[in-house]
Amino acid sequence: MNFVELVQHQAEQVFGNKAKADAWLCQPKNTLGGSTPLELVHTEEGYELVKAELEKLSHGFAC
Repeated sequence: MNFVELVQHQAEQVFGNKAKADAWLCQPKNTLGGSTPLELVHTEEGYELVKAELEKLSHGFAC
């Protein structure tokens, strides 16, 4: 699995369905410097940032 597939899978787990996960992945985030999660996941560093944001969301912290 590549970073994009890993993040898509994790987002679907967090949001409960593909549509909500895709919407989150395509919207710019202030916590990610105004980039969308999908823009960042093409590098290991970006993947780790997005993964951390999803983990915060899964624990109830708004991002």
